[in-house]
Amino acid sequence: MGLLARFARQWVAGETREDALRVAKAANGRGIDAIVNHLGEHLRDTGAVEATLGEYFALLDGLDEAGVRGCVSAKPTQFGILIGREYAFSQLLQLLDAVKARRRALWIDMEGTSTTEDTIWIYERLFERYNRVGLCVQANLRRTAEDLGHLLALGARIRLTKGAYRETPDLAFTSRQAIDRQFLVHLEALFRGGRDFAVGSHDGRMIARAIELSSAWPTPFEFQFLQGVREPLKADLVSRGYRVLEYVPYGPNWLPYFSRRLRERPRNAIIMLRSLVTD
Repeated sequence: MGLLARFARQWVAGETREDALRVAKAANGRGIDAIVNHLGEHLRDTGAVEATLGEYFALLDGLDEAGVRGCVSAKPTQFGILIGREYAFSQLLQLLDAVKARRRALWIDMEGTSTTEDTIWIYERLFERYNRVGLCVQANLRRTAEDLGHLLALGARIRLTKGAYRETPDLAFTSRQAIDRQFLVHLEALFRGGRDFAVGSHDGRMIARAIELSSAWPTPFEFQFLQGVREPLKADLVSRGYRVLEYVPYGPNWLPYFSRRLRERPRNAIIMLRSLVTD
């Protein structure tokens, strides 16, 4: 686990809030805003959920005290959506009030398809109260075209990603080619009808297409990257005047997040195995 933790530092700021603030401040120094996420998911105990809410309150105070440019991102399953969507909404509403009071933004992450419907339900009710709330949508899901049309009609703020969760073929496109096609279709829909949205991809082809589309539809948008990925590209986009944000996760429950990053980028598993030999 010690070796895994060292390797995970590529994508995870560390286990403490101070680690996250340090990495977020460093991103600011490179012209990049931070999206800070306290790691944790699939909570079914109200005490653990309320402890997570308390951590986010402390995180928001820390962002203010450190003068960090950025916002926070939260997963519905760490706020009790598995207990009940009304309960999760009550917890996220408290987070929203704290975010709004500080004039920051809040992103709601999307997780597996078992919670997609309830996540959208919660998002709509948060968005009614504050328009600086964004929602992640995943291009690999077969339902996304319909969801995106509905959300854009509401004026929602969207982060478009390819999708990192394992899903069955009846619920999701599974080939890289099909997912890429869907991403490009949804990307054009965002440029045509979105507002202040985020392109959440490390794929150079998707980024190049976003830049092409931006010349035809001058819609405000930003690029969002994970910590530790495509650093030269981030710097290049900043130098060209594009808004770039970096997703900075932290916390002791980093293993599920780290595992998804390995599945997305299998060659990193090879690097990790080599380190077992050389350490």
